[in-house]
Amino acid sequence: MLQGSPVIIQRRLPLLAAFVILIAVILFIRLWFLQAVKGEYYYDLSENNQIRPIRIKPPRGIIYDRNGRLLVENVLTFDISIVPENTPDLGKTIDALASLIQITPAEIHRALDSAASVRAKYEPAKVKEEVSWREVAVTEARHEDLPGVIVDPEHSRYYPHRGIASHQLGYIGRITREQLKREKTDRGRLSGQAGLERTYDTLLRGVSGRRMIQVNAAGMKVKDLGVEYPRPGKDLYLTIDIDVQIAAEEALGKRLGGVVAMDPTNGEVLALVSHPNYDPNLFPRGISPKDWEKLSTDPSFPLYNRAVQSVYPPGSIFKIIVALAGLDSGAITPDDEVTCKGAITYGRHSYRCWKKKGHGTLSLHRAIVESCDVYFYTMGERIGFDQIAKYARSFGLGSVTGIRLPDEKPGLIPTQAWKEKTLNAPWYPGDTYINSIGQGFDLLSPIQACQMISAIANGGFLYRPKLLKRIRNRENGKVTTFSPEHKGTIILNQKALEGVRRGLIGVVSERGGTGWAARSGLTTVAGKTGTAQVVAQKDLRKKLTGKIADHAWFVAYAPVENPTIAVAVLVENGGHGGATAAPIARKVIEEFMKSDGTKMAH
Repeated sequence: MLQGSPVIIQRRLPLLAAFVILIAVILFIRLWFLQAVKGEYYYDLSENNQIRPIRIKPPRGIIYDRNGRLLVENVLTFDISIVPENTPDLGKTIDALASLIQITPAEIHRALDSAASVRAKYEPAKVKEEVSWREVAVTEARHEDLPGVIVDPEHSRYYPHRGIASHQLGYIGRITREQLKREKTDRGRLSGQAGLERTYDTLLRGVSGRRMIQVNAAGMKVKDLGVEYPRPGKDLYLTIDIDVQIAAEEALGKRLGGVVAMDPTNGEVLALVSHPNYDPNLFPRGISPKDWEKLSTDPSFPLYNRAVQSVYPPGSIFKIIVALAGLDSGAITPDDEVTCKGAITYGRHSYRCWKKKGHGTLSLHRAIVESCDVYFYTMGERIGFDQIAKYARSFGLGSVTGIRLPDEKPGLIPTQAWKEKTLNAPWYPGDTYINSIGQGFDLLSPIQACQMISAIANGGFLYRPKLLKRIRNRENGKVTTFSPEHKGTIILNQKALEGVRRGLIGVVSERGGTGWAARSGLTTVAGKTGTAQVVAQKDLRKKLTGKIADHAWFVAYAPVENPTIAVAVLVENGGHGGATAAPIARKVIEEFMKSDGTKMAH
């Protein structure tokens, strides 16, 4: 019978079918083993032989003052990171790295554990920041023995003026979980956490780039495949003048308080000071627990921006509003006289003037110059405080100015309806008396006081206080300049406004004026002092000191003929405004006048 006959083939078919089925079963079992049992191993092995993107952080935008002088910069540093997924023997690599740089294996493990919750797969985890040049050199020289170890160049934030303008500039820190959820951005990114660093973070931070590399199964780089370069953040040019800022900081000294200087013609902030200040350089790399405890438990609250976030009784600087309300509404005239004998009595209550023996008989001009309380008690009653409150609010008091700094407080301008609703109590004549001299319920911040005196200086124009003058795109050199933001115009009788202005000039230049200490040989100054009580003083023979001493205020503008600077000074528990706050304002004005319009960037 032939070997290939159909009968023989038919007999062998079952054996052939069984063999094919056996092979299929073996292949199926092998495939299941590779996918179900060893799938993750081979996936990682495959991944480790493919392309790896390495994020390149963009340089953050530089911040300059109005004349192009450096306020915040980036300095080049180096960090050492590990990509655990690219390290076949992580323990061995950690031990090898620890033997080369000044760090222990335990510290490396802690750094990796800390990064685990925020790190994406194959993303480097920092184990040591700002390493020395020696550590960079030895790590790079031994890179073949350190699979998964990367030396990263870093643009570290640096504040060369340290505490100067710290509440304006703010600081950066690691992005918080809340920011990460809100912005859906890179984990581990440094972002603005306070001040202008926070306000303009989206402008400053830039866009990350990436370097594409091919790695082998051991986690070693095989070759570079290309680079997508990062886009740097935009440079900011602020409105502040660093010389005026430094002058204000030095004039305020170690006293607690705030100083604001502004251009009344456009709302540009020339200086903004809050004391005590702090060093922003503590934050970019993560503030130490010791430094954070020192700052956060300091009873003087150095992180708090007193120029914007704190509100105080305005004291006698509020008399500017009362005088203007009376004259503009026609409730009083410049010639109306009041005789001050040192106090005014209503029912069983006596309301004192700051001058115990009284000012005698005086009209509006001398009442402003000498800051007579009895005069303003009397005229406040005649005008009515709800009418005064209407004028105060037209000058922006009782609401935020809109300055682009975080957490501005609105202060308070009370009315009869406000008291009835909030305190469930009627408005008494005594409320009118004390609020008409800036005590009682009145509250305002230094930035609001500066906005108010700016509007007096410029004829009734309200501008949003502005800190950002222009931005520059570093990639193409394009400059965008920001115009003043006009919020509104206060319609005032010009004779009324001029009457108040003459009084403010007299405060500084006339005999008996309470602001005599603000007189300057460089320019003419108009201003108003304020001494705001912290607690009621029952015994006039005792001098209040410490935390219960009066707050000292002074608001001013110069030159009186064509104002180009307005200033508000508040010194917490500083005593008399004329003695404490007025000299500070003079120093700020004089620094501005010395070189206004003559500075060049350098």
